[in-house]
Amino acid sequence: MRTVRNGDASKQVQLYAVYGLGYQPTTVWLDDKGEFFASLDSWVVMVPEGWEPVAPELLEIQETRLTVLRGEQARRLRQVPAGPVLIEHANLFDAQARVMKPGSSVLLEGNLIRAVGADGSFPVPEGASRIDAAGRALVPGLWDMHSHPEPSDGLLLLAAGVTGVRDMAAEPAKRERMKTWEGETLGPRIVYAGIVDGPGPYQGPTQVLVANEAEARAAVDAMADAGFILVKIYSSVKPELVPILVDEARKRGLRVGGHIPAGMTAELAVRAGYNEIQHMNMLFLNFMFDQVPDTRTPARLTAVAEHAADLDFNDPKTKDFVALLVAKHITVDPTLQLFENLILDRAGEMATAYKPIADRLPPVVRRGLLEGGLPVTGDKEKRYQDSFAAMLHMLTVLHDAGVPIVAGTDSLGGFALIRELELYVKAGIPASEVLQLATFGAARAAGQGERLGSIAPGKLADLVLVDGDPSADPGALRNLRLVVKDGVPIDPEAIWRELGILPLPQ
Repeated sequence: MRTVRNGDASKQVQLYAVYGLGYQPTTVWLDDKGEFFASLDSWVVMVPEGWEPVAPELLEIQETRLTVLRGEQARRLRQVPAGPVLIEHANLFDAQARVMKPGSSVLLEGNLIRAVGADGSFPVPEGASRIDAAGRALVPGLWDMHSHPEPSDGLLLLAAGVTGVRDMAAEPAKRERMKTWEGETLGPRIVYAGIVDGPGPYQGPTQVLVANEAEARAAVDAMADAGFILVKIYSSVKPELVPILVDEARKRGLRVGGHIPAGMTAELAVRAGYNEIQHMNMLFLNFMFDQVPDTRTPARLTAVAEHAADLDFNDPKTKDFVALLVAKHITVDPTLQLFENLILDRAGEMATAYKPIADRLPPVVRRGLLEGGLPVTGDKEKRYQDSFAAMLHMLTVLHDAGVPIVAGTDSLGGFALIRELELYVKAGIPASEVLQLATFGAARAAGQGERLGSIAPGKLADLVLVDGDPSADPGALRNLRLVVKDGVPIDPEAIWRELGILPLPQ
């Protein structure tokens, strides 16, 4: 029991961990009568009105206890090999050449890949443990390049084969909070993009708010000092501060990307020095400035859902914009499965991204996936479908023009990434190239290409083993049979049991 106080009032509350409803455990605070008092996480806080000041204290207690539980999970799951490990008889994906190599072996020692070659082509240390891949596909660990990870997400990401993420809304203190993934608990590797926004009624979920040049430069410096790789500009930043943020980022060696602030177009942001644009809707809004000058509101979603189908891809303005992206080497982070959910999914129907795995997920998670997307009346249904088709076509146009793409989700950890990759194939990008985007391409974009992203001697041993051929069909990545993080093989079924996820059908 914990006593919390609100002025002269006090309550005794107790933290409970509930198993069997959502990803395990689900936490809740009850009072001494056994009645609900609080539900807390880093994004959403529910407490009785007037008791808001006690939330940070309870959240800290809760997170400390959950860290202990996650450490216990890690000790059950992470069995460090006593010596070298040989994975043999694999169908290995060469992420640089974009080809599968059947009959391959990979020798792991510690957290490194020591040798790669055809079965029997290199010496194997005596006493090495052996894993028979039995012809399954061996792929570099996947990257989600638009993630918002929290300490609770580590196992969920690994359970889908994601061994690296880019945190797209970090604050300098976030890095310290996520350090448990570096050994105490289990989770992917992280690179950080720091979010910055302007103060106001629509400000984003960050304490890093800038209203003038001094604050803008100080925010970038704090991100650089924390080891971040990108400054993410959000929707309420004043347009006149964008060149200043870019200037300071350049001085400190950081890239710049994000949303397009209210009062700017994507073209203006690119000319001001952006390196990346997050979310496909931001590209369409470039041509809707007269309709949607304020991208802070839900109009940045609804207007695109209603009018993206109107974009003429043969119009010189559209072609000039794409040419500008190419000339300025702008990377696009489309998050298409997010828009598939918003534009096409309907309340009461399972979210498209999760249909292949929904029956395996815990009941509260499944229920949440029935919420649907934007409300739409029957007369707009065809319009919304055509708009999402236009988004897919935009990806085709960008890819064919040579615009760099990174695969991210901005969604539920892990499993959404596979749907993102499937949509890229639907847009016409070859499946082998899509798999490369999520492995070697992502690692390079994260500044980790020398250490990760391909299965090669000297690189860190982050690998996944799956049934099927993901270089022909990214959906095969759902058939996860083994995940190796930092040289340690982990049974995904054991992870799923910890989370309350049912195993793959036999």
